[in-house]
Amino acid sequence: MTIALAIEFIPIRMKEYGIAEYGEQYHHFVIQPSKTKIIEGFNHFWFLMDENPNISITSYSGDYDLSNPAIDEQTYEHQGLIVITNNGSSPANIRFMQIIPNEQNIK
Repeated sequence: MTIALAIEFIPIRMKEYGIAEYGEQYHHFVIQPSKTKIIEGFNHFWFLMDENPNISITSYSGDYDLSNPAIDEQTYEHQGLIVITNNGSSPANIRFMQIIPNEQNIK
């Protein structure tokens, strides 16, 4: 997902969830080779902004791993416990847009 697509897509997606107000936070992580980063993304939405063939992501919403032919649909929206692994031999950059619902305005 590109940033331009996210800007268009996120408000539509939040409306589908009944979330009227929310905050956004941009994250750019550098994951070292063979390392894993764990994000506790409960009650938040994390939208992947990049495609990276060396990164695998597993969350409650689904999986993203371009190198795995068994995954028939790549997931760009993640929630819950999010596990990001760099399967490559060099540092990998990965960017997310974190959406933080304003709990008082969930319809």
